[in-house]
Amino acid sequence: ILDIFGFECFAVNSFEQLCINYANERLQQQFNWDIFKSEQVEYEAEGIEWQYIEFTDNKDCLALIDAKPMGVMHVLNEESSLQAGTDDKFLDKVKANHQANKYFDAPRKLIGGFIVRHYAGDVEYTVAGFREKNKDSLHPDLAGLMKSSDRDLVQALFADNAGGADAGAAGASPAGEGKKGGGHGRRKAKADLHTVSTQFISQLQQLMRTINATEVQYVRCIKPNSEASASAFEHEMVANQLKYAGVLEAIRISRAAYPHRMPHHLFIAAFAALHHAEQGGSRLHPQGSRAGSSAAADEADRATSKKMLEALLPAEGGGEGY
Repeated sequence: ILDIFGFECFAVNSFEQLCINYANERLQQQFNWDIFKSEQVEYEAEGIEWQYIEFTDNKDCLALIDAKPMGVMHVLNEESSLQAGTDDKFLDKVKANHQANKYFDAPRKLIGGFIVRHYAGDVEYTVAGFREKNKDSLHPDLAGLMKSSDRDLVQALFADNAGGADAGAAGASPAGEGKKGGGHGRRKAKADLHTVSTQFISQLQQLMRTINATEVQYVRCIKPNSEASASAFEHEMVANQLKYAGVLEAIRISRAAYPHRMPHHLFIAAFAALHHAEQGGSRLHPQGSRAGSSAAADEADRATSKKMLEALLPAEGGGEGY
């Protein structure tokens, strides 16, 4: 069970919000792909001819954040490894590399920050403190003490390779479109090793691999109001949650194809009388049910439904019928 923390956009957004929103961006991509793939599998199982469903793919926004070597996270790692590095120099490098990116903006009136155009909306990030938060330095003696623990979990948490030097976008995309970028040598890889952003990317990669290995079911919880009241309903608050959780995008994907579905056994029960009136013969009956039916019964109902549709919606003028 994965409880996803929500998209964050405050009056002042810092490194923590960038990490949280990056994770939500990655999970939203997975959600979109799961919805798309479930549609495709269902159409193919039903033998339905269909065209590719266009949907908003946020891979370019993700590349802005985590692509090697110039994604925001990797530029931050580089600047964090320099003794003379500063938050302002980090900001200048990000601007120089991404000024033309449609998912990035740094207007002149925004001092000491930049904007990322996330799927859920634009977020202004203030860079003050980014380097220190990313380094999250731990005294070597304390790290050595923790690594000497007799607890395997504690040792693993403080292992030298905890972050994974090659963590990046590769392998994280559900579409398999990530590409490993070249590094800047052994020194930079070592410097990146223990930064918060590197560990965060690595852990998010592992999470995505785990998700891809499971049969995913999504439950979206919507808060009706900010007062914890049983009778109040705040329209704007609910609308924002539906937008930020990607529910509206999922609905759009579904509507782009065949949004109305009826189980085969219900279709047979509803239209068997019409089929009998049109075709005569014995009246058809469903063999399966919504719960507890066998795969053979469900397959029989699918074949019966197709037979009924072909009879009720015959081809006309050389067409293909239903």
